[in-house]
Amino acid sequence: MVKAFKRLFIGPIIFTLIFLNMFFWMIPITLLAFLKLLPLKVSKIDSILDFLYQLTVVINEGILKNILGVHFIIQGDLRLEYSHNYLVLSNHLSWSDAFLVQIVLNKKIPPLKFLSKKQVIFIPFVGIISWAFNFPFLGRNEKNKDQGRIIKNLNKIKNDFLSFLIFPEGTRFTKEKSTDQKSPFKYLLKPKIGGFSTLINSKIEYKNVVDLTLLYPEQKINFWDFLSGNISHVYVYVRKLPISSKMGGYELKEWIYQKWKENDNL
Repeated sequence: MVKAFKRLFIGPIIFTLIFLNMFFWMIPITLLAFLKLLPLKVSKIDSILDFLYQLTVVINEGILKNILGVHFIIQGDLRLEYSHNYLVLSNHLSWSDAFLVQIVLNKKIPPLKFLSKKQVIFIPFVGIISWAFNFPFLGRNEKNKDQGRIIKNLNKIKNDFLSFLIFPEGTRFTKEKSTDQKSPFKYLLKPKIGGFSTLINSKIEYKNVVDLTLLYPEQKINFWDFLSGNISHVYVYVRKLPISSKMGGYELKEWIYQKWKENDNL
């Protein structure tokens, strides 16, 4: 009864607050994106965009912590430096995962970038924002071209540090999906190494891989329950892992499967 009440009354309020926060900042972000087409100093525009990104995340954090009352229990190694490149990996349980990862790492490492499909550019607002924040647009089954696109993308922002976020499972974990793919893990799906391999071999020198393990109090997560306050706390375990850009496909697969086994045990 209490959960149903929260879904009906609290969920819409929190959703509206987060939506208004993101929509409000989307307006100056969109304007700044168009300014990048002009012969101006792009690095200054990118700095302002990064600041707006961080401010958006800070406000979302305030909504979740102070209004909704979600507790973030963070353990592990958060000794990170803003002036380095990072590759961030996380397990994937809910739509809320991206919010959580951004909150945990906000201002500790450079703003997170996502690998985006080329088709995203045609989605209203999303395409403009992805372009404004220099997200690489990748093709389907075009690994060699994708590496070139990432390198070309990095040349635009070569004086800046950056972080990429990848959910190696590619989709949210469910027991049904785990059974269908015969996953060797109890709580995780099989990791895919396509995007991971592309980034590792794209001539970016990463300080570390930042590996996040997210754990909710209930195994089956509903995003609306999260927004409604029916999930009171979230555990996040952070590891810093060394990685070599010289690893081949087989080595990368062995590496990430070993890390996934450790995360599954955790």
